Amino acid sequence: MIGGSEKILVIDDELRMCLSLKELLSGNGYQVISTQSGKDAIEKIKAEHFDLVLSDIKMPEISGLDILKAVKEVDPEIIVILMTGYASLETALEAIRNGAFEYLLKPVEFSQLAISVRRGLEKREAGLARKRLLEDLKVAYNNLNTRLLELNALFEAGKSLGSTIKLRELLNKILSLAAGVTQAENGSIMLINPTGEYLTVAAYIGLDKQLAEAVKLPIGSSIAGYVAKSGAPLIVSDVEKDERFKRINKEKYSSASLLCVPLRVTNRILGVINMANKKDGEIFSEHDLKLLTTFASQAAVAIDDARQFENNLQKLKEFSLLFEISQRLSSVGSVSAMRQVVFEYLKKLMPIDFALWFEWQPVSKSLKPVGATGTKLPLTDTGSINLDKVKTEEIILENVEFENLDIENIPTLSSYMATHIIKCPAYPEPGANFTALPVLQENELRHIYCLGSKSERQYTIQEISLARLIVSQASGFYEREKALLNATRLLTMGNMISEISHDLRKPLTNLKGWIHILREKWPQVGADTEFFHMAEEEIYRLNDLVRELVDFSRPHKYETEIRDIRKIIERAIEFLGPDLKRKGISYDCEFEDCNWEIPVNKNQIIEVFINLFMNAIDAMEEGGKLAIIGGLKRPDNRKSDYLAVTVSDTGQGIKKENIPKIFDRYYTTKDTGTGLGLAVVERIIAAHGGTLKVDSEIGKGTNFTIYLPK
Repeated sequence: MIGGSEKILVIDDELRMCLSLKELLSGNGYQVISTQSGKDAIEKIKAEHFDLVLSDIKMPEISGLDILKAVKEVDPEIIVILMTGYASLETALEAIRNGAFEYLLKPVEFSQLAISVRRGLEKREAGLARKRLLEDLKVAYNNLNTRLLELNALFEAGKSLGSTIKLRELLNKILSLAAGVTQAENGSIMLINPTGEYLTVAAYIGLDKQLAEAVKLPIGSSIAGYVAKSGAPLIVSDVEKDERFKRINKEKYSSASLLCVPLRVTNRILGVINMANKKDGEIFSEHDLKLLTTFASQAAVAIDDARQFENNLQKLKEFSLLFEISQRLSSVGSVSAMRQVVFEYLKKLMPIDFALWFEWQPVSKSLKPVGATGTKLPLTDTGSINLDKVKTEEIILENVEFENLDIENIPTLSSYMATHIIKCPAYPEPGANFTALPVLQENELRHIYCLGSKSERQYTIQEISLARLIVSQASGFYEREKALLNATRLLTMGNMISEISHDLRKPLTNLKGWIHILREKWPQVGADTEFFHMAEEEIYRLNDLVRELVDFSRPHKYETEIRDIRKIIERAIEFLGPDLKRKGISYDCEFEDCNWEIPVNKNQIIEVFINLFMNAIDAMEEGGKLAIIGGLKRPDNRKSDYLAVTVSDTGQGIKKENIPKIFDRYYTTKDTGTGLGLAVVERIIAAHGGTLKVDSEIGKGTNFTIYLPK
C-alpha cells in the first residue's frame, strides 16, 4: 500500500537537502533514512531492505551513478531516482541505461518528486506482485505435475480418473466408477462450500434432479453432515434401526442400507460420497465400505488436483487479463473509454451487469458519480437502477459519514452504499448481489466502485480482490488523466493570463498618470467631488488584480525559513485592522501552548491568512466575530499530528453544493472576485506539505482549518 510502510533511503552531501527531503517524505507516511555519505549509503543498501533510493548524482568519493549500480547489484527491483543540478545528456543516458527510474533536475519541486516517488513505489509493488504470482504459479504447476505423476501409479480406476481435468466431468466419472465398485444404483457427491458451513450436491445418479440441486445440508446434520464433520467412513445396514439417523432419513431412501465416505486430502475434508440401493437388494458389506474408502481417497486427490488445475487456469486467465487491461488502459483516449474497458474485462472474470463509479469529495464529505456502465437491469420488483439518469444528471450522495465505518470492510461498505443509493431517485434498490469496492491512494479514499448482477451466485473473495485490483489500476489512470488535463488547462490559462496582464499594465499606468495630471489641472474638481479619489482607488484595485493574476500564473519557488506562525497571523490582522473596525467585526485569537516555529515561506503564508481573513470580512456585511484558534490536531487519514489553525467567522456561510467548488480556480460568487483567492490558499498550503478542511452552515458561519506539518 503506497504511503504506508515503504522504506526510502535519501542520499545527498548537502545536510539541508537531506533533512528537507526526509521531513517532506516522512510527512507522506514513508519510512525515511538519510545519509550524506555515498560509502555509508552503499553499506546501508547491502545491510538493510529499501524500496526506493533517492540520490544526488554529483557527490564526493562516490557518485549517484555508482550508487545506482550498487543498488541494482543488490536488488534490481529497488527503485532509484537520481537528482542533479548539473544535468547533461551523457549522465541522463547513463542513468537510464543503468536502470534509473527517474532523472530529476534540481531544484526539485516536491509535488513532482512526490509523484515520481509514488509512481516508482507503485511500479515496484506491481513488479513484486507479478513476481509473487509467477512464483505461486510455478509452485502450483510443480504440485500439479507431482499429483499427475502420482495418479499414473494408481490402478485402472485411478488412471481413468486422471484422464479428466474438468471438475464437473471428473465428479460424474468418479460417481460412475464408485457406483461400479460398490454395485450401487443411487449415489451422490456432496462438496463442502468455501466457508465450510454446509454441503451441496455436486454430482448425482438415480436421484430427483430438482431435489438434488436444492439440497443445502448443514455440517453435522444427517448422515452426510455427520461424516463430513467426523471424517469417519460410515456404513448403515438399516436406517430404520439406526438410532442416530432413522428419524431424519426415514423417508429419504428407498433402501435401508447405505454407505457414506469422506473425501479426504491430508487433513482436509472436501466432501462425501454417498452410495445407496445396492443391486439385487443386497446389504452393503464392510468390504464394500473398504473399497469405497480406498476409491474415495484416490478420488479426493483427483478432485483436489482438478480444483487446483482450474484455480491455476483461472489465475493464468486473471494474470493475462491484468496484463491486457494494463495495455488497454495505457492507450485509451478518455476517462469514459477507461470505464468501459474496466467493465468489459470484469465481465470476463465475474457475473456483472452494471457498474457505478463514485468520486469521494473530502471537502463536502459527499460522493459524486463520475460514470455508470451497463444496461437497465430490473433487480427488484419495485424498480431498477436508472443508468441513463446517472449518466445525464449530477447526483451527489450527501452526508456520507465514514468516520465510524471501516472502509476496507467490503460487506460493511457494500451494505452502507446500498442503503445510501436507495435514498436517491436515480438509484432504486440495487439488489442482493451488490458489491462496493473502495479505492485508496496514499491511504486516502479516492473512489468507490459499485458493481452488481442479477446472478444469484455471490461474488467470491478472489473475484472481489481481483476486481478491486483492476479498479485501483484504472483509478490511477483516471487520476493521472485528470491531473494532466488540469495541468494542460492551467498552463494554457497561465500563459494567456500572463500575456493579458502584461498588456494591462501599460494602460493602467497611463490612466494613473493622466488622473494625476487632471488633478493638478482641475484641483477644484478634485476638492468638490470624489471623482479623482474613486478613480485612483479603482486603478489601484485593478493593478492589484493584475498582480494577483501574474503571481498565480507564475508561482514563486518556495524558499522557507523558521518562522512563528502566530506572528505571521498577527501581521495579517494588522493589515486588515481598518476593515475589521469599519465593519464592526470583533477579533479573538487563542493558541495552544506548543512549538509554533516551523519552516515556511513568510510571504506566501501571510497571503494565505490575508485571503482567508478577507473572505471572512466579506461574509460579515453587518458585523460579527472573527476567531483564530490554533492547536495540535490530526487531519483525516493522516498518521501524525499537525499544527492546526482554524479561521472562524459568523458570516452568511457557504451553500453545501458550492463547497466542492470553492477551491476551483476562477470560481467565485462575488461580483468583483477573480476566483483565485482560495485556489492560491490551497496551492500554498499543499506546497508546504499541509492540507485544508472546510465546515460551513448557511446563516451561521464558516470554519477554514489549515493543517501544517510541525
